[in-house]
Amino acid sequence: MGILDSWFSLGDRTNKDKAFSDEQKEGPETPELPELELSMDESELKALKKKWEAKWIEYKPKIEAIQQENERYWLGKHWDNSVLSDRTIMDNLIFEATETVIPIMTRQNPEPIVFADNTDTGVRLAQDVQKMLVYQADNLKLKTKNKPLVRNWMLSRLAVGKVSWSEIDNDVRYDIVRAQKLILDPDATIEVGGHYTGEYIGEYREESATTLIKRFPKKSQWITDKVDKKMGTKMGYIEWWTNDYVFWTMEDEILAKYKNPHWNYDGEELRTNENGEQISFPIRGNNHFTSKRKPYIFLSIFNLGKHPWDDTSLIEQNLSNQDSINKRKKQIDRNADQTNGGIAVDSTFFSKEQAAMASDAVRKGGVILTPGNPDSIIKRLSAPALPSFVYQDLQDSRTVMLGNFGVGGSTPAGTKSEDTVRGKIITKGQDESRITGITEYIEQYCDTVYNWFVQLMYVYYTEEHSASVIGADGAREWVTLRAQDMNKKLSVSVKEGSLIPKDDLTKANQAIDLFSAGALDPITLYDRLQMPNPVESAKRLVMYKTNPLSIFPDLAAQQQAGAPPQQEQSFQGQLPQQGQVDPNAQPMDVQQSDPLSQVPIQ
Repeated sequence: MGILDSWFSLGDRTNKDKAFSDEQKEGPETPELPELELSMDESELKALKKKWEAKWIEYKPKIEAIQQENERYWLGKHWDNSVLSDRTIMDNLIFEATETVIPIMTRQNPEPIVFADNTDTGVRLAQDVQKMLVYQADNLKLKTKNKPLVRNWMLSRLAVGKVSWSEIDNDVRYDIVRAQKLILDPDATIEVGGHYTGEYIGEYREESATTLIKRFPKKSQWITDKVDKKMGTKMGYIEWWTNDYVFWTMEDEILAKYKNPHWNYDGEELRTNENGEQISFPIRGNNHFTSKRKPYIFLSIFNLGKHPWDDTSLIEQNLSNQDSINKRKKQIDRNADQTNGGIAVDSTFFSKEQAAMASDAVRKGGVILTPGNPDSIIKRLSAPALPSFVYQDLQDSRTVMLGNFGVGGSTPAGTKSEDTVRGKIITKGQDESRITGITEYIEQYCDTVYNWFVQLMYVYYTEEHSASVIGADGAREWVTLRAQDMNKKLSVSVKEGSLIPKDDLTKANQAIDLFSAGALDPITLYDRLQMPNPVESAKRLVMYKTNPLSIFPDLAAQQQAGAPPQQEQSFQGQLPQQGQVDPNAQPMDVQQSDPLSQVPIQ
């Protein structure tokens, strides 16, 4: 539902404290929200709507044709219906490369970081907001939604997310919007971080007539007449946004109009002075952003700053490679079909019907009776072998495409050529360095998403909101937050490199190296080794180093009873001292071995 759940409940504090969970109550009631009234009359809005639509109609076919071709190739529809039979030999490497790189780019969760001033109140507020953002990222499935976001970017040259407030859930909402549903300003561009510079955005929406009447009660008669009282009819309309206002249109009708609801507007407060007089004092609206914005975030990477969509995409750059692969596969397939060969017969002895019968007999392994020497009457025909460069060209096209996507070492075919584990890791590392250039843009996109979440908290958290998050030691922590307490300037960002893909083996080896150098504590080491209880493991390590028998109660009891200690010295000296490295040690797969066997102790 998004913004349409609650655009009418965004006025002063009194209105915002009301909870409207009943869908029947949706729809603007202007007497309640005078400060959200839009001064522009309907004739002005209609003129703007016509102007914006006319401008978009001129550019829409250009980008739509590209989007359709990219989607067609991704689906594997590389040929038209007249040659559908050729699809049996299709090798859809575009789909393979796309669906291999997307999980790599979105494997990690974007980690939010929040700073305020150095006061105790500021530090505590920053910690609470950061925990709330971690909760929202998990609750709204931010990492999972980044997958269709990146896929949309590859297919459509543009990907768009939308933030809103859901009155039903009484919390922040985040959705991915298909670029094909948007009307954009062709003169706009996308800045780093997903900021759209255009004056307006239109979004095509669709609802039943019944739902529209609930949302636009003042237009109930117009909507009813439009569908001839068939209230289950789906009706399309457009939601228009600028930085300052939002309005909804259906054909030439304005359904509703309001100021930008995601903003705390300036107001006034009556105070009594020392003489008992009522004086009006201005109150500045408390916001995270410095100015109003449209609630859309754009992911754009290969953009030259000419228009809001990218100038190319990874899929488009590899269409020719896919065509080459298809062509070579077709050649190989046809040559394979001709391997069985055919036969040539002497027309002196065979009619057409007899020649067909002879061919069928040869194919089935039957017997042919000839009047003379068979070699002079029937001759087998076989196709010559394809030159080796045909196969080499096929492999070259595949290698180039996988390299362009940055997944040459991440597919089974890419790692098959590497015989050693270290070689496979190096190959995958080369892929990740290629992918990192794109994940940096995704990080900046998520940075803007988190900042939008905080802005919505400033506006809508008029009541206390609680959330449960996992703390540093793996325990559950509760955090509560409300807008009245957000009285500090906050700096919100995404931890740099948090989206850069790292495999578990690499992280484990780095942790062991850092611990060996004395630059890492045991708890962090065990955490990076993915041990189930890092704190408990660290405690046992301290107990072991202090008194090795303390972690073996039976042996300790025997020692106290007077029994001679058994193999007490066997636990000491087996592991290298901190900072020492065994020159004869071989690389180990940490995930397949006991992590404690590589932990240095003093």
